[in-house]
Amino acid sequence: MMRSRILVLLACAAIMSACAASYGKLVSSPVSRDQYQQQTLPSDLQYYYCGRSGLPYAVVGIDDTYPFNDRLWFRIDTMDDVYKKIYNLSDIHPNARFMRAADILDPAGRRIGVWFSFYHHTPVRIDPDSGMLEIFSPYDPNEDEGLILN
Repeated sequence: MMRSRILVLLACAAIMSACAASYGKLVSSPVSRDQYQQQTLPSDLQYYYCGRSGLPYAVVGIDDTYPFNDRLWFRIDTMDDVYKKIYNLSDIHPNARFMRAADILDPAGRRIGVWFSFYHHTPVRIDPDSGMLEIFSPYDPNEDEGLILN
């Protein structure tokens, strides 16, 4: 009886660790915030935004060695436009207090990009088979319930 419980627990732990292995995360980065404020963001990253052109939800800079699923994202062609998009980030999120600047880390903890948004969380997934990086839009229309816009 005890042996079967241990086997079940080990199997569950293995399944959970396999699922977690394909997800990265956002980690707050004062360095990225300073680079934005001093207009010294890394130019070797490829930048994208999601949301509306004049009021984006988020801006990401991605290491171009990672294939990026950009189906929800629009490429930003110039560094001047990167700074403009970050400056114009939407702050209508109900819990928006400050813009979050974060490093995007892969499952092994390696920095693969940067994140700027008033939304502080979003899933970061790397497909284990193809290596394709996918960062989801942080906007959730269900959070808008009860939000009054003037």
